[in-house]
Amino acid sequence: MSRLVSDTMRMPVQPNKAIVGANAFSHSSGIHQDGFLKDAITYEIINPEEVGAESSRIVLTARSGRSALAHRFQKLGFEYTRNDIDVLYEQFLKVADLKKEVLEDDLKELARQYQQQTVNA
Repeated sequence: MSRLVSDTMRMPVQPNKAIVGANAFSHSSGIHQDGFLKDAITYEIINPEEVGAESSRIVLTARSGRSALAHRFQKLGFEYTRNDIDVLYEQFLKVADLKKEVLEDDLKELARQYQQQTVNA
């Protein structure tokens, strides 16, 4: 319904608009990400699918925390200890400071570099 009204009125929906905005179910702040990962209802009172959104999304930025980083590595198939994440987080912040969003390919590169460091150590 929101898209229909937006299209009819030729007025785009603001990306951060609650419920219907493109970023409504995206989480980029470390504290929000951690709370969301522990219990989604903390920051999402409805399921994204109920309003036609694809799903929730953890966006990795310079404001993201270790739990979000560990979560995204886990989704890519990498299992790291807390100590590993502490080391990777320092490298992640360097990448995040240069980019608006740290993407999957960036994480894979960080994992490759970390593996190379641990093999050479």
